[in-house]
Amino acid sequence: MLLSASACQNQTSTIANTTSNTTSAQSNSQFRDRQIVSDFADQVVIPTYQLFAQKAVQLSNAIESFVQEPNNQTLTAARNAWRDARSPWEQSESFTFGPADSLGYDAALDSWPVNETDLTAVLQSNDPLTVETIQKRQDTEKGFHAIEFLLFGTQNNKKVSDFNQRELEYLQALGKDFNRVANELVASWTTGVENQPAYREVLATAGESSNSNYPTLPSGAAEIVQGTIDSLDEVANEKIGEPLAQKDTKLLESRFSFHTLEDLKSNVKGAENVYLGRFPDANTDGKGISNFIAQVNPDLDARIKSQFQSSITALEKIPAPLETAMANPQAVQQIQAAQTAIDNLQQTMRQEVLPLVQN
Repeated sequence: MLLSASACQNQTSTIANTTSNTTSAQSNSQFRDRQIVSDFADQVVIPTYQLFAQKAVQLSNAIESFVQEPNNQTLTAARNAWRDARSPWEQSESFTFGPADSLGYDAALDSWPVNETDLTAVLQSNDPLTVETIQKRQDTEKGFHAIEFLLFGTQNNKKVSDFNQRELEYLQALGKDFNRVANELVASWTTGVENQPAYREVLATAGESSNSNYPTLPSGAAEIVQGTIDSLDEVANEKIGEPLAQKDTKLLESRFSFHTLEDLKSNVKGAENVYLGRFPDANTDGKGISNFIAQVNPDLDARIKSQFQSSITALEKIPAPLETAMANPQAVQQIQAAQTAIDNLQQTMRQEVLPLVQN
C-alpha cells in the first residue's frame, strides 16, 4: 500500500510540474513587455519625426532662398533639401497610424501619384497662393510631390529659366505649408494637438483601464507590427508591383526627381528600425519587437533579420534610377527579385510575427 501511495504521489507531482511548466511557457510567450511599446514611441517614432521636421525647415528655407534668388546654386540646394527630407519621411511609413492618419498629416504631406493636369490648372488659375489657401487644396496639390513636380519638372531636367513667377509663388506657399504640417505631426506625438493627448502617451499606456484605443498591451504591440506589414506590403505590391505590372513609370512614387529607388530603400530601412527598436540616423536604440520574438522564437527572429538584409541587398542591386531601369530587361529581373524578397518579408511578419504579439 505504501508503495502504491508513493507512486500515486509521484504521479500527482509529475502532473503538477507539467501543468506548472506549461503555464510558465504560455506566460513567457505572451506579450507583456511595455518597454518595447514605449521605446517604439521614444526611440523610433519621435526621433524620426523630429529629424523629418528639421529637414522640413531646411526645405522650406531652401525654397525661400531659391524664390528670392533663382539660380543654379539655389535650385540645386532646394532639390537636395527635398531629397534629404525624403529619407526620414519614408522611414516613417511603418507608423502612419494614429495622428498621421486620423488628422490627415500623411495625406497632406505625401499623396501620390499627383495629377499633372490638376497642378497645371492651379498654376493657370488666378487663385491666390498662400499658406492659408494651400491648406484648403486637395492633398495631391500640395506636399512632397507637388513640390517635386515644380522643382524637378516632369523629366528631372527643369532649368532655372523654365520657372515663371506663378510657379515660384506656388513653391513658396507649398514650402511654408509643408513645414507647418511637419511640425504639427511632431507635436501630435509629443505634446498633443487639437485637444487630443500626445499619441506617445496613448500608445505607451496600452492595456491600462482608461485606454480605449489600446485596451490591452498586445493590442499596442499588434499596431506596431501591423504598421510594418502595411508599409512592406505597399512597397512590394503597390510601389513596385503596380508600375512593374503595367509597365508604367508614371505610377512610380517619386518619378519627377528619379528618387523612387531611394524611397523604397528608406521604406524597408524604416520597417527594420521598428522591428529592432532603433533610429540610427539619430543614434537612438531601444527594445524592439525583435527582443520579444528572440525570446519566444529565436529562429524566427534570425530569419526576419536575414530577410530584412536580403530585401535591402536586393534593392541595392537595382541600377539607379528606377525610372529608367524599368526599360532594361535585365534590371526588371532585379526589380522582380527585390519585390519578391520584400513580399516574403511582409508575409513572414503577417503570418508568424503578428500572431505572436497578439497573444
